[in-house]
Amino acid sequence: MLFPSGGFIFIFLPVALIGFHILGGFGRKAALSWLAFISIVFYGMWRVTFVPLLLTSILFNYGCALWMVNSSDAPTRRRRLLVLGIVGNVSLLVFYKYLFPIMASLQALGLGTHHWADVILPLGISFFTFTQIGYLIDLSAGAAEKQSVTEYILFVTFFPHLIAGPILHHKEIMPQLVARGRKYGLTASDFDVGLAWFVLGLSKKLLLADPIAKYADVLFDNPHTGEFFSVWAGALSYSIQLYFDFSGYSDMAIGLARMFSIRFPLNFDSPYKSASIIEFWQRWHITLTRYITLYIYNPLSLWITRKRIASGKGTSRQALRAPAGFVSMIGLPLMVTMTLAGIWHGAGLQYVLFGLLHGFYLTVNHAWRLFAPRFSIKAQGMWSTGSHVFSVLLTFIAVVVAQMFFRSKSAADAISILSAMFGFEGARMPHMIQQLWAGTWSLPQLLHPAMIASMLFIIWAMPNTQSIMAHYFKFRIPGTVKTVVYSTLAYIVLFANSKPQSFIYFQF
Repeated sequence: MLFPSGGFIFIFLPVALIGFHILGGFGRKAALSWLAFISIVFYGMWRVTFVPLLLTSILFNYGCALWMVNSSDAPTRRRRLLVLGIVGNVSLLVFYKYLFPIMASLQALGLGTHHWADVILPLGISFFTFTQIGYLIDLSAGAAEKQSVTEYILFVTFFPHLIAGPILHHKEIMPQLVARGRKYGLTASDFDVGLAWFVLGLSKKLLLADPIAKYADVLFDNPHTGEFFSVWAGALSYSIQLYFDFSGYSDMAIGLARMFSIRFPLNFDSPYKSASIIEFWQRWHITLTRYITLYIYNPLSLWITRKRIASGKGTSRQALRAPAGFVSMIGLPLMVTMTLAGIWHGAGLQYVLFGLLHGFYLTVNHAWRLFAPRFSIKAQGMWSTGSHVFSVLLTFIAVVVAQMFFRSKSAADAISILSAMFGFEGARMPHMIQQLWAGTWSLPQLLHPAMIASMLFIIWAMPNTQSIMAHYFKFRIPGTVKTVVYSTLAYIVLFANSKPQSFIYFQF
């Protein structure tokens, strides 16, 4: 079930809210049990056959967690249980997400006869798997505490984050679930803010992301037939679609959680305004960046540092500025981390190349920060505005290039698109400009470039949702009036597109 659907907004969500408010009067356990139950119902409304898989994953991980707690005086056993938990989770992910695409590829090469292409990827499997792995790692390290079955199930399945994130950390959510003295049930202020945040995200999804998606689909459905201008128009359309789709989902998730007085971490912060790739990953899918940094990059970097110390090699800034030191302490962990991040997004060479490309970008960015000459403050002041604009545009173009691998059905399709984007397929005058010159154009032909220009203006010049919400409380409008206004707007927005598209991150 999609957040922008009528069934969710007008049936599921009211039932979830009313049930939470009523049962909240019976205490914390009743309220949390209701949220856990309704979240599992939400998952089952997409495909009920995968509910046993979700519950099995939860019970397996919770069992590992209990065994770890009971083995607090046996470090070796705790490490073995951690390995068991990680292997079990990764095996589930590999089985559903990678095994069948690999088998399908082998079949396409004539190396198999069984048909694998129709195997369905369970909804949100990457998110609930990563969430539980992180909890087990922290529990093994003594950085997390044992939770009750109800609290743990809700932590994993809470429906606002289940299908596409954010990737929750237990320290952000668990304290909210077990806080003493907290009132369980709806509060007017949280519901008001949550509804406003949700409607802003809904507007992005239905009024901005979905309408431009059809122009992106034309490019990726026909990746070998485009030319310079049309390919760039399609590529920019997809970048814009992805931006507002993910931004809209992130806003809706935050808004939905806030309605239940639960605060989600920020997961999207105007990433196309970034002046470097490092900054981009601090603004784009923030919880994923935090996760891979905490559980992949930092342990790998620490392991490399210890190996260097053991072999008598330095780890100082001077050693880092040496080519070998930079490659081993910065380049290698970045390339490994981002390659794994690329593979996390999907099976296929195109996702590996997506990760490798961003790993290369980040390595170059760190090298520039470390080795580039430093300019005087006066020179920086003279060129600051121009250099910032150039940096933002350069970062944006680099991101668009990488996104061609993210969206394409294969690496060959992505390379074909990039070949046209960089002029290797020729750059003739666009058909629309020829018609403009000849005076035979029509107004609908200007719609696509006008959409691109206007949406890029919104991205770069307009405040984001969190900036809008920061000023939200300055408007002293009664809460009931706000509720009516936003409910009406939700209705209008919803029926502006009666068949909303799935979120791009819907089945990662």
